Amino acid sequence: MIRLIASDMDGTILKNGAQSLSPRMHALLAELIERGIIFVAASGRQYANLKRLLGPLADRADYICENGAFAVHNGRIIYKAVLDRALGQELMRDIWAREGCEIQLSGIDTAYIQAKDPSYTHHLRYVLKNDITEVDDIFSTTEDYIKISAFVHGDKTQERFREFQERWGSQFTLACTCDHWIDFIPPGINKGHAMHALLDILKIPREEIMAFGDNYNDLELLQCAAESYAVSDGKPEVIAACRHTCCSVEDVLEEFLRSGQAL
Repeated sequence: MIRLIASDMDGTILKNGAQSLSPRMHALLAELIERGIIFVAASGRQYANLKRLLGPLADRADYICENGAFAVHNGRIIYKAVLDRALGQELMRDIWAREGCEIQLSGIDTAYIQAKDPSYTHHLRYVLKNDITEVDDIFSTTEDYIKISAFVHGDKTQERFREFQERWGSQFTLACTCDHWIDFIPPGINKGHAMHALLDILKIPREEIMAFGDNYNDLELLQCAAESYAVSDGKPEVIAACRHTCCSVEDVLEEFLRSGQAL
C-alpha cells in the first residue's frame, strides 16, 4: 500500500518548460492528499516557488527544495545543508568571471542576484516567478549559503557544466537540472539525502513509497521508492534505474487512485 508519493517537478510533472501545474494534476494531488497520502514536491526550485506551484494545496504537502539542500515537513524545516562560505565565494568568483554566466545565491526564503544582464532578472522574476533580492554586492550577503547556481546564457550550458565539474566536482555536488542552470550544493547532498531526513520522521518504509523523476539529480530520490517511475523522455540511465516507465505522471496517479491501491 502506497502512503507517500514524491516527484520531481521540471521535466517530470512540468513538461516543455511549463511554469504551472495543469488543472488535472491539481485535482489528482488534491484527491491523493484527501485520502491521506503524503505528497512530496522534490525539486531544484526554491521553497516559495514550489508553494506557489501547489497553490491551495501548498500547506498540505512536504518539500525537498534546492536539489536536496533542505527539506520541509508540516511547514517546518527539518533538515538543512549549508555551504562553506569561503568556498562558496571562491566558486561565485569563478562563475562571475566566466562569459555568459550569472550567479544565483539561494537562501531559505529568497535568492540573491547581482545581474550582469537585465534579461536574467526578468527571467527569474516573471518567467520562473522566483522570490529574488537584487544586491549591489553578492559577496556581502549575510544569510547561510544554501545553494549556489550558475545561469548560463545561450547554448553553452553543457560545455560550462563540464568545465565546472572538472574544477569543482570534488568540492560540490553538481546538478545540471534543465536548460541554462547548473546547481552546486554540498558534497554528498542530494534529493535522496533529504528524503531520508523526511523518512526519519515519517517512518514510512521503501515498500510504501512511489517516486517519479527524469534526470540524473533524481536518481537518489528514486532509489528511496519501491515503485519508481521514469518519464519516457527521461535520461536513459534514469529509465534503466527505475522499475517502471510512464508517459505522464498524471496517467499513473489517475490509474493508482482508480485501482483501489490508495488508502
